[in-house]
Amino acid sequence: MRASGYTDVGRIREVNQDSFAAIDLLGLYIVADGMGGHAAGEKASLSAVTTGIEIFSAYDFETKKLSGSDVDLGIEDVLKIALKEANNRIIQASISSIHLQGMGTTEVIALYSDMKLYLGNVGDSRGYLVKADGIKQVTRDHSVVQDLKDQGLITEEEAKVHPYRNVITRCLGMQAEIEVDTFVLDLEIGDRIIMCTDGLTNLVSDEEIQQFVFENDDLEAICKKLVATANERGGHDNITVVLLDIDGKD
Repeated sequence: MRASGYTDVGRIREVNQDSFAAIDLLGLYIVADGMGGHAAGEKASLSAVTTGIEIFSAYDFETKKLSGSDVDLGIEDVLKIALKEANNRIIQASISSIHLQGMGTTEVIALYSDMKLYLGNVGDSRGYLVKADGIKQVTRDHSVVQDLKDQGLITEEEAKVHPYRNVITRCLGMQAEIEVDTFVLDLEIGDRIIMCTDGLTNLVSDEEIQQFVFENDDLEAICKKLVATANERGGHDNITVVLLDIDGKD
C-alpha cells in the first residue's frame, strides 16, 4: 500500500488551518480542517492529528489493547477513542485560553489493515473509495445541506449553491459529547482512497476527482494536481488531499 498527501493555503486565506498525517508504519491517515481566529483553527486541527497518532501508537493490533489497558478494543473502537480524546483536548485548550475560545476542527481518520480500511469522521472532511470505473463517498457530511438532502428538501445541485453549504452540524470542539461515525471497507487491489477537506470538494467534482486519481501512478503528482485545480478555480479555502493506493504490497 502506497500513500501521499499535500496541503496548500489556497488563494484567499492567510493561514493554513488544515492538518494531515500519513503514517505508513501504522497504516494511519488523517485529515483535519480547523476553524477559529488567532491561528486557533490551526491548533485544533493539529491537535486532532497528533492525538490520533498518539492513540494508535499505543494500540497493540495483536492483543487488541491500548497500552496500560486490559479492555479488548477493535479498530473501530480505537477510532472513536481517538476522535473523542481529540475533542476533549480541544475543548480543554479552548477553556484555558481566551485566544483559543471557539476553535474546532473536522476530522476524517483512516486505519489500513489486511486489505480493510477503517474510517471515522466528524464534520465534512471526506473519505472516498475510488475505482477505475467510479467513485463513492464513504463518509457522510455532518452539515446542514446534507441533512436537507437526506430529507429530500434540496437536490445535489441546489446543495452546491445553498447559502448554508459551509455550515457544519458536528465538529471536534463543539460540545463535550461527540458522536463519531465509523465505516469499514473491504478493499481490492487497484482501489484508491481519497481523504480531503472541503477546500477541494467545493471546487472539484467527484467525477473529476475520479478521473485525476487514475491519470497516473505518481501519487504526489495527483495530489498536487487536485490542489492546483482547486486553486485555479479560486482557491477560496485551504486545500488538503491524502491519496492511498491499494497495491496489495503491505
